[in-house]
Amino acid sequence: MKSEGYVATNYDQIVRDYFDGQSGYTILLSDEPTFYKLLRGTLYKILAIRRDCLSFFQEQAPAMREIKDKVGSGFPVLIFVERLLCGKPTADFILNIRKLFPEVKLVVLTGEIGEDELIFLHEIGANNIITKPVSVDSLVQKLAFTIRPQGKLNQLVQVGKQLLRRGELEKVMQISAKILEIKPNSPAGLMLLGDALSGLGRRDEALKSYLMAHEESKVFMEPIKKLAEFYKDNDDDEYLRYLKKLDSISPLNTERKCEIGRVHLEREELDEAEAFFDQAVKCAVKEAHSYLSQVMSGIAESLFDVAPEKAEKYYTKLLSVKGSSICAEDLETYNRLGIALRKQGKWKRAVENYQEALRVAPDEAGLFYNIGLAYSDGKEYAKCAKYFKRAVNSEQMVHKSAPSVARNVAGIFLKVGLTDDARLVIQEALTEFPDDARLKALLKKVAS
Repeated sequence: MKSEGYVATNYDQIVRDYFDGQSGYTILLSDEPTFYKLLRGTLYKILAIRRDCLSFFQEQAPAMREIKDKVGSGFPVLIFVERLLCGKPTADFILNIRKLFPEVKLVVLTGEIGEDELIFLHEIGANNIITKPVSVDSLVQKLAFTIRPQGKLNQLVQVGKQLLRRGELEKVMQISAKILEIKPNSPAGLMLLGDALSGLGRRDEALKSYLMAHEESKVFMEPIKKLAEFYKDNDDDEYLRYLKKLDSISPLNTERKCEIGRVHLEREELDEAEAFFDQAVKCAVKEAHSYLSQVMSGIAESLFDVAPEKAEKYYTKLLSVKGSSICAEDLETYNRLGIALRKQGKWKRAVENYQEALRVAPDEAGLFYNIGLAYSDGKEYAKCAKYFKRAVNSEQMVHKSAPSVARNVAGIFLKVGLTDDARLVIQEALTEFPDDARLKALLKKVAS
């Protein structure tokens, strides 16, 4: 059974072979039933997988037990895990999975995040990352890429890593030789060679291989990690140098910042130690704020319709917690707080709230429009028209976003005698919404 609009691709067969041919199993750790429904529908309806191959958990402990059971029974396991579970980061869970079960495939589910967060997730063990919402097509493609990396080179690297986990070091060296034959000085091939040499006790040769891998790709983290491990307890200068390289590439790793601080402390370099300890605290606080923000936002949303005065309290606390870290991404919180205030008749406070938001997004047309709405609540129509004009004249041309917005703007312009402006707003809105009867009626009223 295929969903409407879905087009079968070569990726389908890769995923089917994993589940039906190799008896693969998927474990989902998520607090979002909607993604579970999407994943289940994709596997069983779209791809027509014929066997039970999916477990869904909302808590870490039972998910971990299921992973242990399936891996112990010899199943290939693919794990989906939310970056934030009930608002709390799952980084420790991901690290434990990667440590205990290095052979499993792991995909992290997340909303829109920055580059530093993406790098950190890959560093701690994510094979792939899915940014939600995701379509069926994209989900199948991500599954296929995670199960079977594309291209002969990537497939050889995957085989080499499997052999390395089994301790078949001579075979790893053979695979690395094939990789380096296809792509001379391949960082991945050099890393496999270095790991095999290290396992055979040939440390000097391993070091040379890691250094070559690092020279070929300055931002590839794996050789830098190996070099840091190599120099740990042997050469503090080199150990610190490579730790700091890692920190510059992936600056959200709190534990590494603490380790850098600890090494400086042992060297009696107190100022340097304090600087990195302070950075570690900032990272931890940011993570804590992320969790707290998720909790308070969820509470505020649940109260929004039934008790706007209570929602106001939590939106205000949320912005207070953010403090100096408030940015354009927080506009939705400002907007929701403004609506909650207006619902209570606190239009002046709503204006103040939107004015605060303009400090982080000074050109946001939606804020101008919302300020105008708040002034309209207070029957301050001249001030309302002033901000509506700013919204209309902005690059976003807010009156073209929805018929109701255009009608609101035109209505206020008419009320304060700006007839020509009202006509122009309606005419421009009708280019976007030519069938809107209420806009047409309003245009006739202006023309008469």
